[in-house]
Amino acid sequence: METNPIITELDAARIRELGSRLPDAGQGLRALNDLIEVTQEAEIVPGSRVPPDVVTIRSKVVFRDELTGGLHTVTLVYPHEFSIAERRISVLSPVGRAVLGRRVGDCADIPVPGGTTRRISILELLYQPEAAGELTR
Repeated sequence: METNPIITELDAARIRELGSRLPDAGQGLRALNDLIEVTQEAEIVPGSRVPPDVVTIRSKVVFRDELTGGLHTVTLVYPHEFSIAERRISVLSPVGRAVLGRRVGDCADIPVPGGTTRRISILELLYQPEAAGELTR
């Protein structure tokens, strides 16, 4: 049974603010609209009350691509902090949208070109800012 994502109040507010700063009206805006929809379906909680196994912005997460079996370790960040070399993925990316608010053990489907989806499984949370006491990052 899939549950609604859990998102911190701070992350939800910052996601909603992204729209005014997004430079293009193309793919980025569609991704932002999808993400805002996720926040509307999510359980919004204060950072101090987010469970320690939930992926939040700036969390470092390990997931498995169920098609290839490949393991990936990434840090979820805001778009301006994105860096392929440092394995930081934007919350606006398909993977970023899929993992935000999900718990360790959850699976998520990621849309890919051609109208199909790929499934990932969240295996481990190596770092979560809220669990580390960083509530205002």
